[in-house]
Amino acid sequence: GKELSLDESMVHWRGRLRFRQFIKNKRHKYGCKLYCVTSSKGLVQRLLLYQGSSDNEVGGVNHRSKVVHHLMNLRKNVGHSVYMDNYYNSVPLAEELLREGVYCTGTLESNRKGNPPEVVQKKLKRGESISRYTKSGVCV
Repeated sequence: GKELSLDESMVHWRGRLRFRQFIKNKRHKYGCKLYCVTSSKGLVQRLLLYQGSSDNEVGGVNHRSKVVHHLMNLRKNVGHSVYMDNYYNSVPLAEELLREGVYCTGTLESNRKGNPPEVVQKKLKRGESISRYTKSGVCV
């Protein structure tokens, strides 16, 4: 299908492993971190095992953006839509994906760089919403 979801998952692992992760908020605190792209039916389309910050492909600066680009690499310019949470999503990433023919939908952290100030600074009452388009056509 054309609709995809991007999220992370932990595979429980307590043994010795160079890239074992510790995430205190997860049910399985220790394990191997996986990034997954799944179809709307829940089938895994693409999988990436995170090997830590020293990972040549997705580690280091702009880690979140690199993960999204790596997982969506085979899905560019064919009209796919990817749904992701605020861990990955940002206005600059949405603009990059749109240029590459990938539509994205997701929540945004209000303090993320690139957010339109008029959207972030607006005080909303319960039930109200606000949206603006960027110059490149991304709706925030």
